[in-house]
Amino acid sequence: MKTRRFIFFFLAILVGVGAGLAFGWTMMPPTAPKDAPLASLRADFKTDLVLMVAEDFQTEPDSMQALTQLDRLDGGDPITLLGNSLQYAQAIGYPEEDLNLMRNLLNDIDAEIYLQWIETRVQ
Repeated sequence: MKTRRFIFFFLAILVGVGAGLAFGWTMMPPTAPKDAPLASLRADFKTDLVLMVAEDFQTEPDSMQALTQLDRLDGGDPITLLGNSLQYAQAIGYPEEDLNLMRNLLNDIDAEIYLQWIETRVQ
């Protein structure tokens, strides 16, 4: 008698889970948010994206393009974003190689290029 109850109990659980999954997948499927801004990312994800820009900059050193890519991430000051990301990366223990990539990007963006980028951004 006890075995029969356990069998029906687990069978009921399986039917419930199956019905819930079927309902969720057919009637209410998950969707990705539309038009989610990159500025709403957490600091660790922003830091990863800044690192990707730094890696791209290493292979193709174009300061204007790097500033534009950084601007898309936050919409604020790309130099501040780069500095904050570098500090965050140091604090959580990024490898020295990655930190050097980000430092190189920060050092290679000089004031003249930054001012040119600001002028093109305003226009």
